[in-house]
Amino acid sequence: MTEEKIKEIKKMLRQGVPAGEIRETLTEEGYTKDEIDTVFKPHHYDMRSWYLFFGVTVCLAGLYLLFTKRSLLILSFGILLFVACFYEIKRLNDLNKFK
Repeated sequence: MTEEKIKEIKKMLRQGVPAGEIRETLTEEGYTKDEIDTVFKPHHYDMRSWYLFFGVTVCLAGLYLLFTKRSLLILSFGILLFVACFYEIKRLNDLNKFK
């Protein structure tokens, strides 16, 4: 599939043409399923920076509450955000291994 065709497909998607109709059109034009799937790659989100930022922020708030009100609840939520960040890093590394 040529670069011009890929740009044309992406333009059609931005204009609101349903992906199913585009897939059917490409199939009728003779493109294989693998060629069509390369155009419609799923987007993988990267949430590491969000988990890290909010993990630090919530942990700082949790430390403040730990020293003032003797509550571990908010600090534990901050630690869970760091755990989520770790699993996000692991997920993205595993995803990159398959590429």
